[in-house]
Amino acid sequence: MKKRYIFSSGDSFEADLDDLKRLLAENQQYVENYEDVLGSLYDDEYVARGNGFCDRKYSDDFVESQLEKYQKRVEELKNWINVETCHGASLHSVL
Repeated sequence: MKKRYIFSSGDSFEADLDDLKRLLAENQQYVENYEDVLGSLYDDEYVARGNGFCDRKYSDDFVESQLEKYQKRVEELKNWINVETCHGASLHSVL
């Protein structure tokens, strides 16, 4: 049965345990992707082209805020999965 969850950012969704695990994997991948971008921020491949007002495709602030957002979501998803797993184990031991 799906339950309603709300991230600390205010975004809400409905999910069951499998959905939470899938979302955790996705958000962990987002963290890895933004860590890669942050590590490569000054490489030529990340330089914006055709815009005289910007010398890079991503700003430091944007990448860091996205990284922080997804790290927080990973933490929240892990906590929710832990709670759901513990509740499921408790329910099975009662039955």
